[in-house]
Amino acid sequence: MSKKPTKSKTPRPATSKTPRPAARTVVMFGLDKDRKPHAARFSGENDALLTKAAATMGMRLAVPISKKHFEVVSKLPAGKINATGNGLVPSVEQKLYDQINSLVGGETGAISPSLPKSWTELAPGHLVLAQDGVEDGWWEATITKRSADALTLRWRDYPGQSEFVRPIGAVALLKPQ
Repeated sequence: MSKKPTKSKTPRPATSKTPRPAARTVVMFGLDKDRKPHAARFSGENDALLTKAAATMGMRLAVPISKKHFEVVSKLPAGKINATGNGLVPSVEQKLYDQINSLVGGETGAISPSLPKSWTELAPGHLVLAQDGVEDGWWEATITKRSADALTLRWRDYPGQSEFVRPIGAVALLKPQ
């Protein structure tokens, strides 16, 4: 009797699955019109959608990078991108909101979700572009006060720095009509 041929026991090459890069976490946070704190963490969402949603709601975005940041961010509820915008960024306790602000750089105050169409419409809360110096370029700033011919501003991303004053004509509007 002849032996039945046996299957070869040669190992198959392992399927090389390239590990997917970890999804980037982004935090959206801000105050609503009643000055109640809202914050959420988003993972793997489209950056353009998050940026548009934050601008529409007058909120800020931050990207955690250190272990300390992630310890605070892990306490936040997960945000949801949906068509209606309802429940996108839930309310959070003031203490947690204050922790986020201390990590990012302080409270900027409410940022108006509407963009002024002309310099005559500029008012506190509006977001504009301003220069610190000609060589530094243009940066986002929020208006804190307005007089007849000047604006008092605060850098949106550096709220710990002092307020500064610029003539109304020395700021740029975002998406002017």
